Amino acid sequence: MSPLLRHAGTVFANNQVPFSQASLLTDLYERGAPQRMSTLAQTFDVAPRTVTALVDGLERRGLVQRAPDPDDRRAVLVGVTDKGNALMQEIEWGRQALADELVNGLTRDERVEFARLLNKLRPAPKSEKGSQA
Repeated sequence: MSPLLRHAGTVFANNQVPFSQASLLTDLYERGAPQRMSTLAQTFDVAPRTVTALVDGLERRGLVQRAPDPDDRRAVLVGVTDKGNALMQEIEWGRQALADELVNGLTRDERVEFARLLNKLRPAPKSEKGSQA
């Protein structure tokens, strides 16, 4: 297991967040805005009741909160709370520290080349995927 995954796993474990809930919390955090429960079910390819159970667990821990969708009164939005953001920020700081440690031995030119190669490996945004030959 990579040091980055080990760090994130440790933070989640220390906060009693199971892997399935951690995945959902990470997705919400990375999206940066509340999401409909139905969108989350589609994203994770699970039944809506599964998302409900995951959100229930995260909500009990104070990491997410539900709110009515102002655009559709039948829908519910799920967003990350301040406590959830703090937990995810702890993971981000650890990732940054580990990344800094990994590249400390590289020269400036090597870092530039490393960044170029990492960008090349990054998946294309969904809007570009359909236009690739």
